[in-house]
Amino acid sequence: MDIDVQKIQELTPVKVELSTDLQKEQVKVELQRKADQQNKQNMALANENKRKAKSRAVTDQYMKQVLKISNVLDRELSYSVNKELNQVVVKVIDSKTDKVIRVIPSEALLKLHSRMKEVIGLIFDEEI
Repeated sequence: MDIDVQKIQELTPVKVELSTDLQKEQVKVELQRKADQQNKQNMALANENKRKAKSRAVTDQYMKQVLKISNVLDRELSYSVNKELNQVVVKVIDSKTDKVIRVIPSEALLKLHSRMKEVIGLIFDEEI
């Protein structure tokens, strides 16, 4: 069998070009996949932010209604969010004496919740 070296040399660059084209196409596909994944993450984050904003707005609306009712009973309600626990804390205050009548949930319960969260974090070594 007689092999024509010139024909083999002519074919080799074609194979390299196909290989390069294939690599370029693979890179394009990978970049598109990453872009799609990033878009999905961005959309999920945007939806979560919308949900949180709506939840805050609803909570504020309910709290305004509760504050109106409490004024009729000579009580003031003060509410805040415990950022560590992401939990609403309500204080019932006597309007005449400015004395705190009750904290809901109680300080002891808040401390217990915080401690439990710490222990869970130590056990699982991640935040839940």
